[in-house]
Amino acid sequence: MSCLEVIGNEVRQILAQGIQKHRRAASTGSTASSISNSLREEKMGRSNTQKARSQLLETHLAKLFKQKVQIFTKVEYTQGSVVTTIVKLGLKSLQEFVRLQTFNRSGLQQLQLDIQFLRTPLREIVEDEAAMDFLLDEVIVAVAERCLDPIPLEPPILDKLIQAKLAKTREQNASSS
Repeated sequence: MSCLEVIGNEVRQILAQGIQKHRRAASTGSTASSISNSLREEKMGRSNTQKARSQLLETHLAKLFKQKVQIFTKVEYTQGSVVTTIVKLGLKSLQEFVRLQTFNRSGLQQLQLDIQFLRTPLREIVEDEAAMDFLLDEVIVAVAERCLDPIPLEPPILDKLIQAKLAKTREQNASSS
């Protein structure tokens, strides 16, 4: 049983279900970039370090133009609100923890993969997807800032790794049933 399931079970024992709020439409979970072909070709010619710095700069610029997201809002006495608050606190704590660490390229890429993999199950249990996405992105930015060789995984590679893990998990669940 995962940590998220344990938290969800504990909250369900204490609080009533409450009103379900509308969530945004289901996402494909794809991290494919919308960069034009000419920009993509230009990036291919750069060295890995320049490419990584460019990606970090793009992330920082995108962060500047994002709408302000309220992370810690009033906690309602519903399961969803309590679970969402616990997830937000956990992600904020993870962000602060990684700010105190130093990472190599493998550490950055592993955390990038882990965070991307967490997005789907977290979307199913939290009410405030915007804040959750913001905090997950902030963890990746914090890791990249503390990385000695910040070369993140390319989005297609990240998608392929996640799809392979999901397929393996489905296969294991089918064989254990």
